[in-house]
Amino acid sequence: MRRRLILVGILATALAACGGSSSSASPSASGSGSSSTSPSADASTSADPAATNQPSVAPSASTAVPGSTATAACDGVTLRKTPSSSGSKVKVITSGTAVHFVATVTGTAYTAGACGNSGNTWLKIDKVGGKSAQSAYGVKYVYAAQGFFQ
Repeated sequence: MRRRLILVGILATALAACGGSSSSASPSASGSGSSSTSPSADASTSADPAATNQPSVAPSASTAVPGSTATAACDGVTLRKTPSSSGSKVKVITSGTAVHFVATVTGTAYTAGACGNSGNTWLKIDKVGGKSAQSAYGVKYVYAAQGFFQ
């Protein structure tokens, strides 16, 4: 009898060392009463690598890169001396006018209405229609609400 107990003890220890045991292999051990999959299988089926590499938001004017050119999306876009809706008006440009900007800055919030996107990001513009802001308007930079540009 003593030999059986020793043998059972050795087998139980060997089985546990190999990663198996009768209670953890049982479907009811998880409490669900049904067969369960391993955590690694769940993780591989729930995470689609192609989906995680996709941008969550479509690119927009808010992803403008300083040193780029943007085009006015509609008529009546106002260029101002400061990045503010109440800043002094310098010029009103028409749809299709190209501007070169050196930075995006945070200014006062603006509402775009039917033309563009509302926000508070402004373009710091050094060239309008190929001419420098200095030569055209007498100021080094003018500002326009980024939401009105493409």
